[in-house]
Amino acid sequence: MPKTSSSQPLPQKELAVFRRIVKCYENKQFKTGLKLCKQILEKKDFAEHGETLSMRGLILNCLGKELEALETVKLGLKRDIGSYVCWHVYGLVLRQHKKYDEALVAYKQALKRDELNQQILRDLCLLQIQVRDFDGYKDTRFKLLSLRPQSISWYGYATALHLLKEYDLAFNIIEEYLKCEPPQFKNDNKQKIEFFSRSELILYQIMILKESGKYQEALEHLEQNSTLVVDKLAYLENRAQILMLLNNKEAASKVYERLITRNPENGFYYQQLEAALGFTEGDTDKRLRLYDSFAERLPMATLPQILPLYFIQDEGFKVRVFNWVLLLLRKGVPSLFKSLVPIYKFPSKVAILENMLKDFASKIDKKGYAKACLSDLDDYRETPTTSMWLYYLIAQHYDKVGKYQLAMEFIDRAITHTPNMIDLYMAKAKILKHQGNLYAAADVMEFAQSFDTADRYLNSKCAKYLLRVSLVDEAEAMCAKFTREGVNASVTLNEMQCMWYAIEQCKAYMAKGKYGDALRKCHQVEAHFISITDDQFDFHTYCLRKTTLTSYIELLRLEDHLRKNSWYYKISKLATKIYLRMHDRPQDIFKQNGLEENMSPEELKKLKRKQKKQQLREEAEKKGQTQKPAPKREEGIEPVGEDIDGEVLLKTEDPLKEAAKFISPVLRYGCDKVSGNILAFDVYHRKKRPLLMIQCLLAAKKVNPDHPHVHLATLKLHQFLAENQQEGTIGLLIGAWAKSFYPKDFDPVKYNDEYIQKHQDVGKAWISYWEGSTLLNPSSASAVKERVMFHLKNVEVNGKPLQSKFKLKDVLKLYELVTIGVLGDWSSDEISELRRACAQIYPHSTALGGGMPAKQYAEKHGQTVPEPEKN
Repeated sequence: MPKTSSSQPLPQKELAVFRRIVKCYENKQFKTGLKLCKQILEKKDFAEHGETLSMRGLILNCLGKELEALETVKLGLKRDIGSYVCWHVYGLVLRQHKKYDEALVAYKQALKRDELNQQILRDLCLLQIQVRDFDGYKDTRFKLLSLRPQSISWYGYATALHLLKEYDLAFNIIEEYLKCEPPQFKNDNKQKIEFFSRSELILYQIMILKESGKYQEALEHLEQNSTLVVDKLAYLENRAQILMLLNNKEAASKVYERLITRNPENGFYYQQLEAALGFTEGDTDKRLRLYDSFAERLPMATLPQILPLYFIQDEGFKVRVFNWVLLLLRKGVPSLFKSLVPIYKFPSKVAILENMLKDFASKIDKKGYAKACLSDLDDYRETPTTSMWLYYLIAQHYDKVGKYQLAMEFIDRAITHTPNMIDLYMAKAKILKHQGNLYAAADVMEFAQSFDTADRYLNSKCAKYLLRVSLVDEAEAMCAKFTREGVNASVTLNEMQCMWYAIEQCKAYMAKGKYGDALRKCHQVEAHFISITDDQFDFHTYCLRKTTLTSYIELLRLEDHLRKNSWYYKISKLATKIYLRMHDRPQDIFKQNGLEENMSPEELKKLKRKQKKQQLREEAEKKGQTQKPAPKREEGIEPVGEDIDGEVLLKTEDPLKEAAKFISPVLRYGCDKVSGNILAFDVYHRKKRPLLMIQCLLAAKKVNPDHPHVHLATLKLHQFLAENQQEGTIGLLIGAWAKSFYPKDFDPVKYNDEYIQKHQDVGKAWISYWEGSTLLNPSSASAVKERVMFHLKNVEVNGKPLQSKFKLKDVLKLYELVTIGVLGDWSSDEISELRRACAQIYPHSTALGGGMPAKQYAEKHGQTVPEPEKN
């Protein structure tokens, strides 16, 4: 240990014990360390020894006793404020508590008392890069390099310069380091590691040169060191990219051809090759020749045969799709439909495909399984499985275009043909789900799962379908087949950061009206993202030690935009909707009795804990067996998310503030989805924050200016600005913006009518139109009511009933808006009439009273299944 700055020096005997405490902490022997701390603190002369108290607090923190640890460390610092050990330990504990700013101050105070302490400098630089204090990180890394110029110090200083965009210095640092250690050619493991490290450093230099805009130097440096680059794929990709940046497209095209030969299933290579060759969307013949040449050279590759289907038109498409579909039907490839999904953006291609599939089916129907030939060759007969795969494909096609009845007919024919094919039952469950027949879908998926109980994917799919009918316990039992034995499956899946399960559970709890449990799941997923951010600490040193600097920089940039992840987007939407409902309709949320309403959060926690224990005891007695004890937890490891109590989350005083916490990160990183921006708009609309409302509306309008949600938000904003005059600078800013956004003669009623005239064939547009009409003139609610029922029953658009334009989720949204009073006051008879009209559009929907009843499902499976609550 270095010389101490403590004002309470220990005698030799106690100092030896203190050193053992430090060793115990480093070796994670926490209980032994506590005993040794007690041994010193029990002595009267050292009962308030600051450094020992600090070490005791640090060990307590590792054992999960965070509050006691923080108090003990503070006491130690108070007793010996001049000790660098006390300040250092205080910083470590604060870091564990995620109080990063305070931890930085503590580390700096420790350094004032011991400027050359490398351990404190290392901890400080880790925290600085974690909070992205790049200037401080550079200074600390330079000090470490000066004190101990080892390889990791060189790498750390180079990355600090790189992150500050001091590209020349960063490049030169790595270059000087490489000159100090010239390569030696030996065939041993140590030398192989050194070659890998050198290779990674060269690729890192290329990254620096590319970002600095020195593309020619990057190319020359890459070529000069080509023999030293071990990762040949990275070498080729970098070379191709740099050549494209230098506009040397001829050379780049040759490199991309080499890359395609290495990996012909990488679609990005084909895109870049087309760009290098100067092809545009109109160069169909040139593109076809290119892909045909690859298909001839690489007969086992699929992309050269699939990609032309996405851009070729008319007769050429008809021939190629015929050959592709026929080839894969005869091979029996289950993923055939997945390869065709991109063509559904083109109605003309969908029509060609549908006619072809009908023709195939008619040939099978006329000649039978054994005699039919799909390609009209007299001497060829299709195998029996071809018919089954054909019916499977046709069912998926009709499901995709929304013709669910035909889809069911063909999937049933496929099942009749081959009753033991799991893929067929999964497809049937999916069709039933799209019909809204959720209990029947879950029933079929459970049957499919019974064919192969060892298939984890099938097990997860089955659990997801069970959650969609709010069978949370049954889904958990399904997942328990693949989780740790003796531990609740939800706990294990939460520790595994299984986000899809948490999101589906959240939706299930929302459907059951258990908003506290739903919020708990939202906060657990939020905790996962916090955990992922904190996990960076492990890589700040690891990546430098392993010399993977390029990957390290990419990791830091990924973490900076972590909440752009689709899982976070989904959970933030769910949480925001719950908090908005808490604000708008608290009667839906708070169904507790009077005793619980008057409890403090701490008292409510204790009550819930007692109730949970009682429930577990009752369940154990019911089953006639005791609860299995949980496996012994590793020392110092705390369970993930167990401290989140849903009922406490519901007692928040400001739901809108909590909603903003979830949705604001989505906006911060540039949300490219209309629904996310409009949801944020709704939050700020209720908070009466006009500037943020404008920001959200403009972002949504940039994504899709004609979206129904954007239309409705435009009306809401206009009404808000008219009713809430802003003063001062904000008023001037909003007034200037409104003049440019809303015309001088803007008439919201006329704007609403003109919108629906342009978008009559979109069901969601009609819902926004009706909602907008009620918003602009609440007294016209009765007229809106009549228009809704009349349009759903009688109106035709482009020769088709208007009701055919509504998707299932649109119908359910309309029904929800009516039931909560957004479209005026509807009597129970009128709501029932609307429900019947909606049920005519989707007669099999569980939510609308159709499909397999919950009671029938329960009787079939021997369960008690309540009907999901309608919200």
